[in-house]
Amino acid sequence: MKKMLFLMLWALGLHQVYAATTLPLSASQLKQMQVQWGHLQVESSGLSARYPAEVVLPPTQTRVVTAPQGGLITKLSVSVGDTVKQGQVIGQLSSPDLVSLQSQYLQVETQARLHAQALQRDQALFKDGIIAQRRLQETQSAHETSQAMMAERQQTLKLAGMSEAHIQQLAQKRTMQNGIAIVAPISGQIMLQQQSVGARVDMAMPIFTISNPNPLWLMIQVPMQQAQRLSPGSAVYLPKSGLSAKVETVLRQLNKNNQTTQVRASIRAGTEQLSVGQIVEVALVETSKAQRFIVPRQAVARQGEQAVIFVQQGQAVAVIPVRVTLEQAQQLSIQANLRGDEVVAIEGIAALKGHWLGLGGE
Repeated sequence: MKKMLFLMLWALGLHQVYAATTLPLSASQLKQMQVQWGHLQVESSGLSARYPAEVVLPPTQTRVVTAPQGGLITKLSVSVGDTVKQGQVIGQLSSPDLVSLQSQYLQVETQARLHAQALQRDQALFKDGIIAQRRLQETQSAHETSQAMMAERQQTLKLAGMSEAHIQQLAQKRTMQNGIAIVAPISGQIMLQQQSVGARVDMAMPIFTISNPNPLWLMIQVPMQQAQRLSPGSAVYLPKSGLSAKVETVLRQLNKNNQTTQVRASIRAGTEQLSVGQIVEVALVETSKAQRFIVPRQAVARQGEQAVIFVQQGQAVAVIPVRVTLEQAQQLSIQANLRGDEVVAIEGIAALKGHWLGLGGE
């Protein structure tokens, strides 16, 4: 019972210590404690510490240009490093298979045209009561089948690399071509060339790889405590290049070796200054409107999860709760209810903490 009573009294006394906001200490007491004072430093940049980030190309911005049909590459208009636009002709392929596809299309197109004429004639005959409805239905069925086959052949020609205009020209002029234009599917830069002029390729064999380097991703290694305060849209700054990015997502997977997680940010302006695979330094921009201050690491005292600083206040010392927002080697970034012109204790913190907790002092 005595032990229980002692613990209750100790807890009550500790509560009273925590409730106190000022310590009445004289100048002689502070001198005896070897307390030294310094001024607060207002943090104006709003930037976090610098973290490493890798420049990554989003996978959705890479396309492989393949051979639309088997054949012989007769011309390549670009090479590695060149910039191309979507729809630009970047090569030519000669394909005997294309001639066969065009011939099949012309046969189906002719049948579809004849069936359309037959349907138009039978509709007129049925209207005049000359033919039975069954014959009209058969003609309609044949017409619909031929239209479906023609649509299928048109799609096959498109897959083979022929444009809609070329297909219409084929139907009108009945002149077949054996050359296929190789077209860039996206705007970007030629990153890889897998074939050369004169090479014989099969259908779907890769010829070029094109990547669009805008936007780029920054994969940032951030301590978990800092990452928890981020959300999509948070700003990221690249101090050396002056570029800015926006946080897209925070990966909920922790690296157990260094207790960091990956933050993915997207950068759109100034991407020409960066290269895929490059390691850069970034700083996270704080979005909180609360004022932040920089103090020496030893100026902050901790008791459990509570952090405080000791502020000079007339003939007393005020105990001010603070929130540590960023920890660096020699300095801490804090948020507190302060004006910014206060004088804080930077030495003798252990003695002040002991007096605060009732463990020492007069």
